[in-house]
Amino acid sequence: MKCRSKRRFASTLTHPNEPTPIFSPHTHLSTAQANFNIHILIYNWKSSSDRSSLSTKMSLTEIRTSKLWTWNTLLRDHTRFVSMLPNYLAAYIIPGYSLKPTTIESVMVTMNTINTCPYCTGLHGQLARMAGVDKPNQSDPEVIYATAFAHESGRGSDVAASYDTLVSKVGSRRAQSVRALCWALLWGKTTGNTVNNARDKIVNFQFAQIRTVDLFVMAYYGPLFLVIGVLNKILTVSPSIPKVVSACLGAVLWLPQALNIIPLGVASIALNLGVV
Repeated sequence: MKCRSKRRFASTLTHPNEPTPIFSPHTHLSTAQANFNIHILIYNWKSSSDRSSLSTKMSLTEIRTSKLWTWNTLLRDHTRFVSMLPNYLAAYIIPGYSLKPTTIESVMVTMNTINTCPYCTGLHGQLARMAGVDKPNQSDPEVIYATAFAHESGRGSDVAASYDTLVSKVGSRRAQSVRALCWALLWGKTTGNTVNNARDKIVNFQFAQIRTVDLFVMAYYGPLFLVIGVLNKILTVSPSIPKVVSACLGAVLWLPQALNIIPLGVASIALNLGVV
């Protein structure tokens, strides 16, 4: 009987989550052993409760935007996109905030290295070539920040720390412009990938796998990204352009994006109560 008690006690230690009863008519444990078993079960229960509580308490702001939109991230991030539009435009044409075309396209190309979008690859790959960017300089503070932003989808302590470093290197105004460019590319690549995801499922008759958010994004943004796809083909034969032309082209491309983002952004602010 003593050996059986030891085996049962060892089993409880090895597999604390098993539903082996602590006490039974056939088990004789010392008070210390029984108390230890109770402690193990209570610990496991509390740990499970803590993990469940942590997942339910995770706020919407902590959810990382993935390759495709979900309804939560779509509505949340559009409140941020619409607020970033002024700085996005300023990055091209507003004195004190404007960046060199080479810097702008280095940021955009760097952002697109994570969860690559074919529309962004085509557009900013060609704009980078036209601006004279062969490969982003990984030591540039703007590129370092864009890399951190891309990996973390613009949220979290690492991105905040990287932004503080960026501000110390280039100043607050230009740092705001860089951050706005990163948010713009996050919008572009996530939207482009979601449009393509819906298109591919329709073409392959995988109707049961199409989400409602896929259909909405394709219907809302599909025409804009069709135009972007056509523009990408045109830009492949475009030569290098002066800085002022590059800045003007960026401002022109900003307009249709803003016209599409603003209505959904305003609706998102109303639905999400401004949570970004």
